[in-house]
Amino acid sequence: MSAQFPIRPEEFETSFVEQIFKTKSGSLTSLTHEPVGTGQVCDSYRFTCEWADGDAPKTFVAKCPSADPISRNAASIFHLYDMEVGWYRDVADQCAALCPKCYHANIAENEQEFILMLEDMTPARQGDQLAGASLIQVETTLAQAANLHNFRPKTGDFHQYSWLHHSEKNVAFTCQTIANGFPVFRERFAKLLSSDILDIGAELAKNIEQYAGHQPLEQSITHGDMRLDNILFHADGKIAALVDWQTCSFGNPANDVAYMIGTSFAEPAERQLHEERLIRDYLAQRKDAPEFGEFWKEYRRHAFAGFLMAINASLHVEQTERGNQMFAAMAERPARMAIDLDSLSLL
Repeated sequence: MSAQFPIRPEEFETSFVEQIFKTKSGSLTSLTHEPVGTGQVCDSYRFTCEWADGDAPKTFVAKCPSADPISRNAASIFHLYDMEVGWYRDVADQCAALCPKCYHANIAENEQEFILMLEDMTPARQGDQLAGASLIQVETTLAQAANLHNFRPKTGDFHQYSWLHHSEKNVAFTCQTIANGFPVFRERFAKLLSSDILDIGAELAKNIEQYAGHQPLEQSITHGDMRLDNILFHADGKIAALVDWQTCSFGNPANDVAYMIGTSFAEPAERQLHEERLIRDYLAQRKDAPEFGEFWKEYRRHAFAGFLMAINASLHVEQTERGNQMFAAMAERPARMAIDLDSLSLL
């Protein structure tokens, strides 16, 4: 092992897995793995176990640091691994929002070495960011967003979770990245995005400090990257689990809602048809929810959430063909929403 715990799939030893699942030594007779998912920041593997006895899981999913040094460095800069490990270690089993069960979570001080061993949610399948969402996928995801935003610690308050507040330190860096990096993004995606989309991105980049400095109507734990690639669904389209908690932070719930709706509908007309009703349904499931009009204004303002993630993430992770297509879709759909909702007027 390159750390005190395995960080690559080939480093998993049967004795370590037996220890995690509290089984007898020698009870794990076979351990194999295969890659799963399309993550840009870390690598995930499904492990298959053959047990001589006991009732330990026959499969589990391990999340490991990315093999790509650029992605690992980005994860360290933005504390992405620490946020996800913190979520599973400290909050996940207390919160009503659906996510995989965590068997083991550990992270090194350098925040580039970590391990998560999670419940295998098969046969649930990852959503398709490029194809877009069905209405039932959006509806059931927003119900889980409400569960997440309703969470309050049983004892103490949110300050006890140091990993939850990394985003506060990331704001200045993110503003600088967007302002300086947008010309790079514009050149890279000039053939994938129309000029009006790129133009609104330029206006957003010019006003990024005002956008980031907005005082939220309310704050809660937020997922921060609530899009289809980070959600598992049952065959009937209903949500099975929210995954990829690497941007989990103490933030504005409207950001999650606008991000999810804005990046999910492939057709703007379908989004326009359903978005007001979707938000009213979401608010009906919230505890101490704001009035619709107040939340609607926050929703309009955060229409840029998916666009900002596309710009920021695309500049810091390994470039792949699918990644470029995914980031283009993440930018185009929220930008259309921002145009429809006149979101620039709120900056």
